[in-house]
Amino acid sequence: MAHRGKLVYRPEIDGLRAVAVLTIVLYHAGICFAGGFIGVDVFFVISGFLVTSLIWRDLEAGNFSFTDFWVRRARRIVPALVVVTVATLIAGCFLLLPQDLENLGQAASSQAILGANFHYCGDFGYFTSMAEEKPLLHTWSLAVEEQFYLLAPLLLWALVRFTRDGDRKTAINVLVVVGFSSLAMSVYGVALSSEIGRGEGRATYYLLHTRAWELLLGSLLALLPIATWLTRRPLREFLSAAGLLLILAPALLYTRATPFPGWAAVPPCLGTALIIWCHGAGTTMIGRLLSIRPLVFVGLISYSLYLWHWPLLAFGKYRSLAPLEWGYSLFLVMVSFAIAVLSWKFIETPFRLRQLATSRRAVFAWTGWGTGTIIAASLLFMVTKGIPQRLSPAARAIAEASADMSYIHELSTADIRAGRLVSIGDRSSGLRPQALVWGDSHAMAALAAFDAFFQERGIAAQAATHSSTVPVKDWYSETRWGLGKHSLAYNEAVLAHVHEQKISDVFLVAAWHGYTAHENFDRLAFNAALLATARELVDNGARPWILLTAPFHSFDVPRALAQPLSSRDHVHSRCKTPSQQAGLGPMNSETLKQIEALGGRVIDPRPRFLDPTGKRYVVEINGQTLYRDGFHLSATGARLTLLPLLRDEVNHQLAPHRGGMRWSQRAVRERE
Repeated sequence: MAHRGKLVYRPEIDGLRAVAVLTIVLYHAGICFAGGFIGVDVFFVISGFLVTSLIWRDLEAGNFSFTDFWVRRARRIVPALVVVTVATLIAGCFLLLPQDLENLGQAASSQAILGANFHYCGDFGYFTSMAEEKPLLHTWSLAVEEQFYLLAPLLLWALVRFTRDGDRKTAINVLVVVGFSSLAMSVYGVALSSEIGRGEGRATYYLLHTRAWELLLGSLLALLPIATWLTRRPLREFLSAAGLLLILAPALLYTRATPFPGWAAVPPCLGTALIIWCHGAGTTMIGRLLSIRPLVFVGLISYSLYLWHWPLLAFGKYRSLAPLEWGYSLFLVMVSFAIAVLSWKFIETPFRLRQLATSRRAVFAWTGWGTGTIIAASLLFMVTKGIPQRLSPAARAIAEASADMSYIHELSTADIRAGRLVSIGDRSSGLRPQALVWGDSHAMAALAAFDAFFQERGIAAQAATHSSTVPVKDWYSETRWGLGKHSLAYNEAVLAHVHEQKISDVFLVAAWHGYTAHENFDRLAFNAALLATARELVDNGARPWILLTAPFHSFDVPRALAQPLSSRDHVHSRCKTPSQQAGLGPMNSETLKQIEALGGRVIDPRPRFLDPTGKRYVVEINGQTLYRDGFHLSATGARLTLLPLLRDEVNHQLAPHRGGMRWSQRAVRERE
């Protein structure tokens, strides 16, 4: 397919680009195509095909130049990317809180040096901002392609230079071996991520070594000769139709829960390859369908559309106090189309046709200027920690609540077994821990209050915490950031620690409601496991305390309060009401009564958050923000709400003494 001379324009490839970008954009907008992320894989195959066709044509003609190739790539990629990145940085100065602007600077600097995929591979965690609110997240795929553009010509040049007469068969064999190795690493990486249930799958998703096979599949298409059996039109029609189905079916049927890429990426990539290969052997109905002018036009603007749509949607979601409505998302998509047309016409086309930057030197100058501008602005954002001076003093104080977190400890089973728990309360040497706070990230958020309370009482205590891991024995859920099935051993280790250390009081703290949304949730099984946990604690001589979940909200509280265009009344009108949050989550009231009958106690923090009318929960007290996001209390918020609660509900139950905590006489009578 790569012949000497000029490559023949293939309009159906622009149609394929249109299919790819439409699935991506509509998926990101939440309108349709639950598996629309496969559009990126379609782009990878197309890019591999076109780039290898260009390189191999010049290699066979004996006039290949690395400089010319990279200059052509720079003309195609850099101008629009620089404009979008600079525009995003400027918008970030007006829209983002300092912490998020600093993160944007880190992302932009990584993108400028072709490393956006490495940045986003590492920029993850339970406490990082949501992916859909990161304005340059989509540049990870461009980084993968850019890295391929650096390596592919070197590989192909070496194959021509060091094989007999540039043997195409040898090149095909090498690409097959490298491609299958990459696919094997992708499959293994997905399986490993699923097995250990953490964030290790991000490398498989973002990095070149597990995505290279998709680009190399396109490279193989550029080198493979036209098979004689493809000259049969019925077979071509069947295979090309199957190819389109292999693209559209995953776009419709996959979801965010689909393990990806791995084997799941094979159908859309294979479908793209079939369409390109079959139409290269002769016309097909699918090829003619993809060649219609509306689709071809969308394909022509697909690069600009891909670049512009994501920052618009990300900023829209960032500023919204609620999930974007369908109509607003559609509006942003339409705006993206309009900007993409302008970007294609006035930025992409003039550079590609050499109406601007007519020489190599001009291209390098433009690239250097754009890269330098981005890096300089990014360094400014990072050095100044997001230029907090942009905000008024009041807004700055509110924004700081997003970073008001402490006691973030993701303990492992090995940590628990080795006794490496978090020390809180009285940390005097030699004191045996007398109380334990056991729970998930909401327990971490509450530790500021527990620490202060135990210090007031002169009590040594510990904490065992891990995000998305509920403190219940013999029960677990597969959560994104939790320990999954490994929480069974983790929780057993916590109970063994309670027994070994003769801990008197154990506080179970969690976002209890968060575990009901998972598939196959069994309320009866959960309540039985919770009751069994409480019973084992009592049998080990410890009193269980169940802290119910504090009110939570559907918006980022510091961000909403710090926005200059959001009034306090508007924010407070979005706060939850008691009728909207029962507080028990998955727990039955009967189960809680049984736990209390065993000697345990239930603490309800929700009344502490009610406004003076008792009709709505508040998110700030005396101008101090209570939350660091929409769900977790800030350290300040925990002290303002939970510390008084502990003093009132727990204080009279406990009395410190040398070597341990003993029950108050009232507690002993109640337990007996």
